[in-house]
Amino acid sequence: MTKTNDDIHVNKKYKDTVFRKLFGENRENALSLYNAVNGTTYTNPDDLEYTTLEDVIYMKYKNDLSFLIDKTLSLYEHQSSYNPNMPLRGFLYYADLYRKLIHRSERLYGKHLLKIPRPHYIVFYNGSEKDMEEERRTLRLSDAFETDTGAGEYEWTATMININSGKNESIMDSCHVLYEYAVFVAKIKRYRDSMELKEAIDLAVRECIEENILRDFLEQHRREVCDMCLTEFDEKKYEDVLREEGREEGLAEGLEKGLAKGLAKGRKTEVFVSVQEGDYGVVRGAQKLNLSVEEFEKEMSAAGYQIPVET
Repeated sequence: MTKTNDDIHVNKKYKDTVFRKLFGENRENALSLYNAVNGTTYTNPDDLEYTTLEDVIYMKYKNDLSFLIDKTLSLYEHQSSYNPNMPLRGFLYYADLYRKLIHRSERLYGKHLLKIPRPHYIVFYNGSEKDMEEERRTLRLSDAFETDTGAGEYEWTATMININSGKNESIMDSCHVLYEYAVFVAKIKRYRDSMELKEAIDLAVRECIEENILRDFLEQHRREVCDMCLTEFDEKKYEDVLREEGREEGLAEGLEKGLAKGLAKGRKTEVFVSVQEGDYGVVRGAQKLNLSVEEFEKEMSAAGYQIPVET
């Protein structure tokens, strides 16, 4: 039976992730993670300056963590599914970061060279895709170029670091908080195969506290952590439903034609939900689907979604 939006709860208010909570609000944890990734030995957390943009959202999530240290502008994110578009996502985010860091008095058209921090974009991955089993993978923006002519003239990368069990043990040993976070997430993923998601999260939290894994953090933020995990895993379930709709329509109408139609339907569903929830307005939604505002409102209403009253 086909699942619908009514079968799942999707929180689209862009709550923080557990990863962001652990490292984005604790300089000692963030510094430990930076040292582990880069093989450095910085000891003063005050040397680290957070630069995370609170009002910029890409691909339905806040970016997890960005900070400045040693003239390096780092962006760290956590992903539970493989996404080949991370270099483009990071490229767009860094553009906003640099725009924020360059003082208004600086002249981009002046004769002197503006110095900017070196970018370093890391994606911590703990998904289960079989095609992402290596410890590290470098994703390149040039792979997305429509032509390979002169692709080497410009490059932007995202480095994926696998934090599943048994992967990158040197990094895990150097940053114990990251190791404990990976253990916590792995427990949820394991238990949700045999029980409801909320029960799996509750059990993982209880076990981790008993085993002294993120104990202080989980005891202090237990309710908040449960809410954040429900948001993250529900969002992934929502995306799985969209993919499943595409597959089912593909079987019904012919693989190539049906898959294209199913993906288009999934895209419309995503935009309709976002507009209904107030993530952006009707005009922006219409632009995303290449429709006029009148056509967009007509299709959104016909699909059973409420058009918000814009004030």
